[in-house]
Amino acid sequence: MSDMPIVRQFAAMVIDVNDLDLEAVFWGRVIGEEPGPVRGEGGWVTVGSLATGVQLVLQKVPEPKTVKDRIHLDFMVDDVAVAVEQVMRLGGRQLGDPRPGGGVTMADPEGNEFCLGSFLRTKAGKRVPL
Repeated sequence: MSDMPIVRQFAAMVIDVNDLDLEAVFWGRVIGEEPGPVRGEGGWVTVGSLATGVQLVLQKVPEPKTVKDRIHLDFMVDDVAVAVEQVMRLGGRQLGDPRPGGGVTMADPEGNEFCLGSFLRTKAGKRVPL
């Protein structure tokens, strides 16, 4: 068995959505990128760019979200309280109280979960402030 990684590079995070237009506008504003054109006979929109390293692909699906996400996005922000307010003005929701240290779990307009925080973590889990 080779020690070479299977994955060459992280490419994108795909989010299942029902309303492609609503979610494209929401995520475009959250990450500060214009959504690309709808493609695949109305089934896909890419938000973000390869240059910024943040690329979300929205995939239109018929079924609504019904259970807690098993994977979610974490975003670094300069001010968590300000970012929470901005996300809520765009139609997102706060899903709980801020955790010790300032992380907050949010949801997009369709309930897909993501977190906002003002720190990074090392591989060992140590917090590194921005």
